[in-house]
Amino acid sequence: MDRLFPIREEDSQVNKLQSRLLVIAALLVLALAITLTISPAVRYHTGGEDYRWSHWLGVLGWFAVFTVLNRQSRRKLPHRDPYLLPIVAALTGIGLMMIWRLYPDLGQRQTIWLVLSGGVVFLGLAYPQVLTYLKKYKYIWLVLGLILVGLTIIFGQNPSGSGPALWLKIFDFYFQPSEPLKLLMVVYLAGFFTDRFILKKNRLAPIFPTLVVVVMALALLISQKDLGTAIIFLALYLLMLYSINGNRWVIWATPLVLLIAGTIGYLFIDIVHIRLSTWLHPFADPSGSSYQIIQSMIGIASGGTLGTGLGMGSPGLIPVAVSDFIYAAIGEELGLVGLLVVVGLIALLVYRAVKIANQSTDIFNRYLASGIAYYFGFQSILIIGGNIGLLPLTGVTLPFISYGGSSLLVSFIALAILLTINEAPQEGSNTQPAPRNPKTNWSAIILVGFQVLEFLVSSLYGFWFKDALIARPENPRWAIADRFVPLGDIVDRNGQVIVNSTGEIGEITRAAVYPALSPIVGYTNSIYGQTGIEASMYPYLRGLVAERDLKAATLEWVNNQPPEGLDVRLTLDLGIQQTADELLGDSRGAVVLMNAETGEILTMASHPYFNLETLEEDWASFSDEENGPLVNRATQGTYPIGSALFPFLLADQIDITSSFARPESILPSLSIGPQCATLPQTLDWMSIVTHGCVNAQADLAAYTGLNPVQNLIQRLGFYSSPNLRLTVAQSAQTGVTDERAFFRGEDLLVSPLQLAIAASSLSNDGTLPAPRIVIGYENQDNRWVTLPKLDSSSAAFTADRAGRLTTLLENDAALQWQVTSTTETEEGEPVTWFMAGSSANWQGQPFVVVVALEAEAPEQAADLGLTLLNRAMNLTSNH
Repeated sequence: MDRLFPIREEDSQVNKLQSRLLVIAALLVLALAITLTISPAVRYHTGGEDYRWSHWLGVLGWFAVFTVLNRQSRRKLPHRDPYLLPIVAALTGIGLMMIWRLYPDLGQRQTIWLVLSGGVVFLGLAYPQVLTYLKKYKYIWLVLGLILVGLTIIFGQNPSGSGPALWLKIFDFYFQPSEPLKLLMVVYLAGFFTDRFILKKNRLAPIFPTLVVVVMALALLISQKDLGTAIIFLALYLLMLYSINGNRWVIWATPLVLLIAGTIGYLFIDIVHIRLSTWLHPFADPSGSSYQIIQSMIGIASGGTLGTGLGMGSPGLIPVAVSDFIYAAIGEELGLVGLLVVVGLIALLVYRAVKIANQSTDIFNRYLASGIAYYFGFQSILIIGGNIGLLPLTGVTLPFISYGGSSLLVSFIALAILLTINEAPQEGSNTQPAPRNPKTNWSAIILVGFQVLEFLVSSLYGFWFKDALIARPENPRWAIADRFVPLGDIVDRNGQVIVNSTGEIGEITRAAVYPALSPIVGYTNSIYGQTGIEASMYPYLRGLVAERDLKAATLEWVNNQPPEGLDVRLTLDLGIQQTADELLGDSRGAVVLMNAETGEILTMASHPYFNLETLEEDWASFSDEENGPLVNRATQGTYPIGSALFPFLLADQIDITSSFARPESILPSLSIGPQCATLPQTLDWMSIVTHGCVNAQADLAAYTGLNPVQNLIQRLGFYSSPNLRLTVAQSAQTGVTDERAFFRGEDLLVSPLQLAIAASSLSNDGTLPAPRIVIGYENQDNRWVTLPKLDSSSAAFTADRAGRLTTLLENDAALQWQVTSTTETEEGEPVTWFMAGSSANWQGQPFVVVVALEAEAPEQAADLGLTLLNRAMNLTSNH
């Protein structure tokens, strides 16, 4: 390091200070390069065969450029500012390593541009008289810049193949003429105001010629939709006009001009309209126009204070992270500490440029240095503000950091100008008395202050709002983490695997061992998000709830990877579940088998179901189907309850079975037409309920009264959504417009899960159990931890009423009760309900089963339901 940036005893203080600072910059670049080298091995938990080496070509280029520039500046500029070169070296090094990290091919190009830019600065330092030519031929330089920008109208291209054609292609490289035009405009304004310095008594005299030129340039840029450069032009002009001319009206005119320009752009220019709308409503369209800014915020939040480490994060998820959003990319991998370094260096660069301006006795040099300070400061504010949502997006680059050869070259030329400006006046320069204008300092203070504000906003994302931003559904970083560290398995009550993780580190995916449960278990996908158990139990499956010692926590931070996942156990029984899926077959519908006392769900089937392995291929067809395989019909599907309400009405009015032994005496429809799901042999109370005679149900409901019926429905939980670790249909009480239709169960929509919970009250002494589908998880000590239910039990009936009802409906041979119902949806589609349960005389664990088929198939529903119920009852009786 000493040979590259030597520090000798005989050196001046300027040389020693510059060399020491360059050593610090070099150590920073080396630290970033080493981190990037080992990042794949750390992330993939492998050896040295996965090290990254290509970016060391960029490191060599960086060292070559700044070693040469250090020696050249020591020889040619003994009175230079010793801070400028180290500041630029550090900024360039951070940007170069980040570009190599994101896109190595662009890193190669940026390295070439860096060497070219360094060569230009080398020549500029050798010939400091270039400043004289800049001033002397300022009009020619400006006209050439405008001509180059004008050529993009005819020959312009865009490297991405789409978007504004703002580049000229020279051989295999793209050059953006608007970049040098910014600096040429500063040169022109500095020279023009120097020539008009003697006219300060008439302060408006020099304004109109410059205004005409600026308006022409703005019109050219706006016609090319290069709005970022146009804003910078306008800001540079107003800032230089204020600091040179000193008129306070500029301060008041600036926001007014920006407001008028923004309003006109919003009304007449599509891209301005989109960007301003996105700025005003950043979360309105998270998958569309707002995607960039939301991902930028999430990236900064993901980095937190110290960052994920270079090469260890996912900044590639941020669109255009290599240029427009490189600030956010740095925030993700280097954290708030890295952003503080970047903002601090830029602020220091602005301060040193203003100091050079104040120390210069040459008027042109003073104006030129202050213009360059404004150029660096305002452009940085514009791009950083766009990254954090404080300002609208403009698409400009972050000086010295963002990818872009044109921007890097122009920034280095500006550096060369600042280095060559010193206190010694040039030959033939204007050294008329020009007291140091405090307005220049105030302008710089405002710029630096705004940069500090932007860092404070960034710190809010990385600290205060960190958790909220990371938890947003638009954040896919969890999916990337899942590719490197396996999630826990999802197993049934007996430990049989339902879903697990397979594949090598970096390519780990979820595999469905039992695909028929996909609508219930759900999916975890980087594109489509998470559903089902995978979503509700993700903190456990991801291991985020596990207690970790210091060693484990440190290892996770170093690797930037979450802990290994924890297995989750469900209440489902795969043996009975398989029977349910086989019997349901190709039919569309759902099945719920539940322990009526504990609320544990032994079977939950939903057909059709999707295949996890072909989810992405089938997504387009699935997402277009409102009730397709992605819907868990057992919890999200809702159907008219029809005559399945009958047993609950009769349980509530069970005394009438004693008062009226023959139901037709109070149910007049039995004499006209009972309209049953299946044909009863007799019309006694057991038969009309078991066979689902809907008109008889309506008569009983009318006998009971509307308010008591609604109170019953409320007690049964049909007006509220079950609390379960699954997505459930939302339920709410609605007004009754047709009382007879309501009594027939046509207007009351319930899910199979809701009906199963209600049915459990008949087999469980009138008590509604709190449903449970997750038993618990296996902690890091390999011990199973039981999770509490999300709800509590409640009473629907007295035990006497429930027992008398099930005894009335009981099949003596099987000690079961059952009800079959057929109804139709509002669209006229048939629905069959079947529910059954153990009766009050059953001595084992009570069970209920509910079947919902989207067809008129009472026999199939009954066969399916009774088969499952018998298996569950036989299972417990055997135990």
